[in-house]
Amino acid sequence: MQKAIISALIFFAAIQAESAQAETFKGADFLTWPRHSQQLYIRTSVGMAGLIAAENDKVHANCLEDWYFDDEERSTDFVLETMRRFPEYHPRGVIVAVLEKQCGTFNYTERQ
Repeated sequence: MQKAIISALIFFAAIQAESAQAETFKGADFLTWPRHSQQLYIRTSVGMAGLIAAENDKVHANCLEDWYFDDEERSTDFVLETMRRFPEYHPRGVIVAVLEKQCGTFNYTERQ
């Protein structure tokens, strides 16, 4: 239980830090990056989400890993297409929204 609380605190602290940056860094900016840089950013974000999930719900973690890494090109394209539809949002917010759509919420109290 403590691991879940610590993970949640780290996750929410990161969101707070991102919020300060959200006014300046938007999906529209991210979409101008080279493809390999976009892929690395998305892969790193999904990997971190997977680590948080693994501390809380192995099924959720497996879903994230399977959805993204079974066909990374397709998954990256899906994230980028979603970002094109919502360019005013921070890229990590879009990534989390896509992951939640695919595998469920990161709010583990709602998953029980």
